[in-house]
Amino acid sequence: MIRKDFLRICGLLGVCLPVSRATALLNSSEPSSFSGKVLIVGAGAAGLSAGYLLKKKGIDFTILEAAGSFGGRMKTNHDFADFPIPLGAEWITSSTLLFNQIIKGNSSTDNINTVGYTQNDEFGVWYNNKLVRGDLGRLTYRKFVNSSWMQFFEDFIFPSVAEHIQYNAVVKSIDYSNQQVMIETQESEFMVDRVIVTVPLKILQSKAIDFKPALPEKKLEAISAATVWDGIKVFIEFEERFYPAFVDFIINPETDGQVSYYDASFGQQSERNVLGLFAVGKPAERYSAMTADALKTYILNELDQVFENQATPNYVKHIVQDWSKEPHVESAYLSDHEKPKTIQRLQKSVDDKVFFAGDCYTSGVDWGNVHNAVESAKQSVNEILG
Repeated sequence: MIRKDFLRICGLLGVCLPVSRATALLNSSEPSSFSGKVLIVGAGAAGLSAGYLLKKKGIDFTILEAAGSFGGRMKTNHDFADFPIPLGAEWITSSTLLFNQIIKGNSSTDNINTVGYTQNDEFGVWYNNKLVRGDLGRLTYRKFVNSSWMQFFEDFIFPSVAEHIQYNAVVKSIDYSNQQVMIETQESEFMVDRVIVTVPLKILQSKAIDFKPALPEKKLEAISAATVWDGIKVFIEFEERFYPAFVDFIINPETDGQVSYYDASFGQQSERNVLGLFAVGKPAERYSAMTADALKTYILNELDQVFENQATPNYVKHIVQDWSKEPHVESAYLSDHEKPKTIQRLQKSVDDKVFFAGDCYTSGVDWGNVHNAVESAKQSVNEILG
């Protein structure tokens, strides 16, 4: 379906670790032995979460964000429809109890409304030029109703860290050769005790950040070996709804990526008919290579083939978010089929000074979702606090 369906969550900031020590540390009222300064590179889900946790522990920190706004791949559009359009992170993959687990009861999340899928919602598979329809079956994903992951962070996480963020600050180098770490941007230098790197893996692969000394060999091997998928999302409004909740295209081999069309208006308090296209990996490269006009024509022709020429006559408008062309991101996320050992190496800290957090810097059990980014931020903060 939209992501690999083996997600196992008990929560986020303080969830389902093999032992409870990390959770106890973050919930403890005892002060940490660490009293230095931390710099966080990136203000996406992981960077904001790391700052939120450090703030709770009274640790001095700064967040450097390369873009002019926070949120990263949680980017949301509020102009296209009468409900928020999540251009990046969209689904909730566990119980909504996770909201209170993230913020640890500091605010009420009772007003967050979500909707889940039912077994009888219609699902389709496009295979050998034929649409096979059936029931969706068991799917635990939920969607925000008139909200988004971005809105959740805006309401509950961002206010605590807003004053600590510096925007348009592109990190050029991280020098951890001395006792303190020196971080350089185009205009400034920062001396800190620890740094948490939360940039998308594609940024490390492109060597946009110069590490001094070079990162350990096994770390560099993992960075180079990891398969980072391109990704694109397109949202198309139609006069009539002629599509099921989901349609998956069969991709061979499946390790190449994924193409899905889905009802983006599902569960929303709206009469607008918005269909979403979600493509990652090699299939996304095909869509990404097209001009704007060619992409529109291609998608409508594709949908006309699947839905018996109902797309073109019902077309109203569309928007495109191509993450492989997004500055400071350049990709969607790590391949669903990556080796867990590679991911474990991606997460591993260096010299107890440089830490890595994000949806791809995890324990290797799960990756590629907002909750993974948040949990990895928690793990980095735990490691820093001792």
